[in-house]
Amino acid sequence: MIRIIVVDDHRLVRKCVSAKLESVQDFEVVAEAESGEQLRELIEDVKFDVILLDLNMPGIGGLETTRRLLAAHPEFKIIGLSMFVDGPYPRRFLELGGAGYVSKDADTDELFLAVREVSRGRSYISRDVAQHVAVSTILPQAGGGIHNLTRREIEVLQRISLGLSAEEIAEWMSLSAKTVAYHRRRLMEKPGVSNDVKLALIARNLGLADLVDTDARRAPRSA
Repeated sequence: MIRIIVVDDHRLVRKCVSAKLESVQDFEVVAEAESGEQLRELIEDVKFDVILLDLNMPGIGGLETTRRLLAAHPEFKIIGLSMFVDGPYPRRFLELGGAGYVSKDADTDELFLAVREVSRGRSYISRDVAQHVAVSTILPQAGGGIHNLTRREIEVLQRISLGLSAEEIAEWMSLSAKTVAYHRRRLMEKPGVSNDVKLALIARNLGLADLVDTDARRAPRSA
């Protein structure tokens, strides 16, 4: 049984999320809180595996709640739930030690998957968030030195990981071959690698290869 605490300042949202989680056979919502302050009070008396935490709350807020909890209890597994998929929120939450980050626009199955993955000691970032965050800031050990990726560079790297040629990538992304070559060169310079095979390994280590749309695994549109 995976025991979950749900934290959200909106009662209706909190009850809705809790009901969805309770519908899963091996999930149990053991407590609810409406603020970071209330959460900090109840965790001493509740046994739990995962905290599902709304990051956009009044009071001390989700980020500060995360910082304080993990400073005192680094073993806690916290999933951030937010409307923000880009900007400083995802990056800062994960830098603080958050175990997972799920967009409020994510579907129910993705929320369930995040809870399962985090409960097993793994990290989980929902797809729309992963597309926006500078990946190596979150997982510096995985990228072999790669850093500060732009969204376009992530898209090129994903397609390299699928074995597409520069020409196919250019056609698929509606870019010139020269532009794709520039992004490819920049991708190689950042971690100091010399070929597409090593770039593909980096993409797989980062989990980026799994984020490509299904259609991108096929031939370019004009094929």
